[in-house]
Amino acid sequence: MFMTIISKIKSNHSKQRFSKAFQSIVSSSLIVFLSFGAMVFSGNTLFAAEKATSSQQQIPVLTVNINQATAEEISDVLTGVGIKKAKVIVAYREKEGAFSSLEDLLQVKGIGPATLKKNRHKLKL
Repeated sequence: MFMTIISKIKSNHSKQRFSKAFQSIVSSSLIVFLSFGAMVFSGNTLFAAEKATSSQQQIPVLTVNINQATAEEISDVLTGVGIKKAKVIVAYREKEGAFSSLEDLLQVKGIGPATLKKNRHKLKL
C-alpha cells in the first residue's frame, strides 16, 4: 500500500510533493503505532484488573480428613506431602489414634510447621 502511494508520488517528479507526502505517511504511521500501543496497554491493564477480580472469587479447595483418609488421598491433596510422608501419617494415626487437633500432625516425623501452615486450609478432623 505504501509502495503504490510512493510510486505515484515519485511519478510526479516533484520533490516537494514527495517530501510532504512522505511526512504525511510517516506521521500517519506514527499515530497508528501509538494508538495501537495505547490499546495494547489498556488491554493489559484491563486483563490485570479482571485477573485480580477473579482471584478474589472463592474457589473450592480440596480438603482431606486426616482421621479417615488413605495415604493416597492425603498425598493427592496436601502440598509437599508425597506418598511416603502420607504413609507415615496413616501409620502414626493407626498407632496413636485419631488426631484431636491439626497441631498433632507436628508429632509425625517429617511434618513440620511449614508443611502444616501450607496445608492448614486443606485439613479437616
